[in-house]
Amino acid sequence: MAKAKKGKVTPISVFADKFLSKNFFNSDEYALRVYFSEVVGPKLSKYAQIVKHSKNTVYISVKSAVVKNEIMLSRRKIIKSINEFLGTTDDKHIEKIKDIKIVQY
Repeated sequence: MAKAKKGKVTPISVFADKFLSKNFFNSDEYALRVYFSEVVGPKLSKYAQIVKHSKNTVYISVKSAVVKNEIMLSRRKIIKSINEFLGTTDDKHIEKIKDIKIVQY
């Protein structure tokens, strides 16, 4: 974070940009979160969401073991759909997904 110096005003946009970039809100990754609900369907999307996208792995948070099992069974389909979606984005810094890690809370 930018340190505020005495007598110097730091624009709020500086803090907002750093917060949003740190917390996974760039436009393509946000679109991936929204698209995820279409991939898994409305019932599963109530109980599962993408938490983090790191390198070639997507971390999904689920609320129950049933949802975790359902996502594990359709893992290949989800990976294929996400990679097809990522192929259509303009942002080239996002790598293709190779794995899904599931975290239950």
